Amino acid sequence: MSETSNTTPSSTPAGWYPHPGAEGAPGSEMYWDGTTWRTDLVRQPGATDAAVPAHATVTAPSKRPWYTRKAVIIPAAVVVGLIVIGGIGSALGGGRSTSDAAPAAPVRTTEQAAATAEAEAEPVLIIVPNVVGMDGASARAALEALGIRVSADGDESMPVIAQDVAEGAQIEEGATVTLTLEEKPQLTLGQQNAIRSAQSYLDFTAFSRAGLFEQLTSEYGEGFEAADAEFAIAHLEQNGLVDWNAEAAESAQSYLDFTSFSRQGLYEQLTSEYGEQFTPEQAEYALTAVGY
Repeated sequence: MSETSNTTPSSTPAGWYPHPGAEGAPGSEMYWDGTTWRTDLVRQPGATDAAVPAHATVTAPSKRPWYTRKAVIIPAAVVVGLIVIGGIGSALGGGRSTSDAAPAAPVRTTEQAAATAEAEAEPVLIIVPNVVGMDGASARAALEALGIRVSADGDESMPVIAQDVAEGAQIEEGATVTLTLEEKPQLTLGQQNAIRSAQSYLDFTAFSRAGLFEQLTSEYGEGFEAADAEFAIAHLEQNGLVDWNAEAAESAQSYLDFTSFSRQGLYEQLTSEYGEQFTPEQAEYALTAVGY
């Protein structure tokens, strides 16, 4: 419904009155509905009440809408603007409201999909082996090869005396097993010197185990206590610092470089208690190594 300036007192009853606007034809009338002028109800000179459009309905003052009763005027341009904006939104939405539109499917990257799959994967269980008695380094290698992390304090050349996860227990891949290592003994001065002396002799020439022991303990040799000499040789063996087969082969080659020997003669020289004192197995290894 169109409106024009309300210059008629609100107490004026509804009805036809001379056109209040300057644009009206002389003698034309406009309908006053008791509150405002009806610009859509204009009667030309000579027209009767029958000329009023049938669809025009005059609202009784007691039934006026809140916005007319409160003298609030909604500009027609605002209404038209809202209709136009709504039409554009409907066109952009393909004729459907936002609530009717199907939600877009979430897009996941390959990394996200892989991470989800990994999270959903079942954990890998590993049966823990017994590594007690092994040296720390070997125990670590055995456990890490299975996918188990290792925690160990101390010298890993020393044997493992305990593990915190029992043999046969199942743990997840990547879990940690803590190893307890035997404490490394404090060496006496005699032991330290016997080790250095034994290593020096082996660097100089080839020795059998028995020959090196005699050299360390002999009154004509180093004169170490038998216990210190034995400790020194065992230390070299435990730490992989001596290979008796290799020593036997080196001794056999040294004899052949000095003079000629038959196979039997060289064998006796390597194994004799007055010779090198290698074991029969070490002497056979040496003979094969030099070509006999």
